[in-house]
Amino acid sequence: MYLLNNLSMATVFFKINNVQEKEIRKLMEEEGYASKSEFFRFLVKFFKYHKTPEEKRFEKTTQELAAILKELEKQGKLGSSIDEQLEDV
Repeated sequence: MYLLNNLSMATVFFKINNVQEKEIRKLMEEEGYASKSEFFRFLVKFFKYHKTPEEKRFEKTTQELAAILKELEKQGKLGSSIDEQLEDV
């Protein structure tokens, strides 16, 4: 018997309609999930770690913008007027 750091699991209850139930059962069968719990745990992990190309692009652009703003702040130009900020661009 293995103990996993005294991990305990919370119980979550929610309702879905009959159409969703059929879709879930079909997906479970197609993908080989033994239980709804296993299926929904997978979905949570997938949602957490999967990013669309748009999300990845937004994240990259946000990081680039943050770096630019940090550099402008370091140069003392962040509080300057827009003309002063673009002077050497």
